[in-house]
Amino acid sequence: MSEPKIPIAVVGATGYAGQVLHALLMHHPRMRPVIVDPRDPADGSAAIAHACEAAALALPDDAAHAWTSTLRERGVRVLDLSSAHRTTPGFHYGLPELFGAPPSDAAVVSSPGCYPTATLLALLPLVRAQVIEAGAISVLGCSGTSGAGKALRDDLHFSELHDNCFPYQVGTHKHIPEIEHHLGREVAFVTQLLPIVRGLIVTAFVRTEHEPARLRDTLVNCYADHPWVTVLDAPGQGLGVRHVVGTHQAVLAVGPRAHGGLVPVFASIDNLLRGAASQALHTLNLWLGLPAALGLPAPLATAPSGVPGMNRALA
Repeated sequence: MSEPKIPIAVVGATGYAGQVLHALLMHHPRMRPVIVDPRDPADGSAAIAHACEAAALALPDDAAHAWTSTLRERGVRVLDLSSAHRTTPGFHYGLPELFGAPPSDAAVVSSPGCYPTATLLALLPLVRAQVIEAGAISVLGCSGTSGAGKALRDDLHFSELHDNCFPYQVGTHKHIPEIEHHLGREVAFVTQLLPIVRGLIVTAFVRTEHEPARLRDTLVNCYADHPWVTVLDAPGQGLGVRHVVGTHQAVLAVGPRAHGGLVPVFASIDNLLRGAASQALHTLNLWLGLPAALGLPAPLATAPSGVPGMNRALA
């Protein structure tokens, strides 16, 4: 007889991240989603406390603050996909390869944003190993429109975005404080919208006295036991976003030193999976003491060029 599935509340299942998380939980062998109306935290948290093991919040920041407060009062574990608590002291940051599994008694886990996920996977091992010079780091991020959410905006209209690419939220992007907090460095961070739905790539420019191969070796050693991170031999071996869309994989690469002395470090991910829903599920598996791989797309065994993603029904 199969074990009963663990009920997980999903609050905010109408947004892109919430929709994908719900789909993943529907196919999970040990969990099942319970959809909760996000409009009433008081009544909703009471129902969750009675029926669910944990709650995943896929909400705007203000709503996530309110829900987290009421759920904590009732002793419910909270996995927050918003940016409301990503720099809050004492809350676990849910990027397993770099910050480990949440303590089993943790009250709140904050799931990272899409750009911070890619940027930290590319840079934090290099900062920790002290193989890049101190000082600010320039980062260029390019992503599809789903990263901007479902709210109507003039610049997301088809007529504005088709055959186009442009920067947005220059100097004010909400992911800047999150990246700087966990990286321990200032970043000059610029984002650009691409005329695609999903997928994200960051390019960071670092100064180092070491050869680029040393930086690549540092990344390889850091992620040797983490199958959902692939470090390429060179950027041209499958770094493009179409190779990671539909997967939980993060693909990293280090380029050759440029004439100005800067070394480019790259990372590409699916912003709705690795940058949101599948990363939240990865963390939830670990938090509940389940195998990390349950319900996740299988890791890509080789460089991803030409490898199809997961079933789009789950993505």
